[in-house]
Amino acid sequence: MNIIQKYLDQNNITRYKISKLTGISNTTLQSAVTSKNGINGLTGKVIIVIAKALNKTPGTVLDEIIELEKQK
Repeated sequence: MNIIQKYLDQNNITRYKISKLTGISNTTLQSAVTSKNGINGLTGKVIIVIAKALNKTPGTVLDEIIELEKQK
């Protein structure tokens, strides 16, 4: 499972819900989730919209994703 999808699952949110809450296209989110580059495939835009949807700061989201990546 991709690290981004794992993060979304742990936070009980779907790509669809993020798309609806933030206006980012589902295609953009799908590209981030299916990227084989893990956190290296993330753009600032994706981190920001995930943070907005979860009511977290982008820094917190990035830190949490990095921690998940370390646990691999």
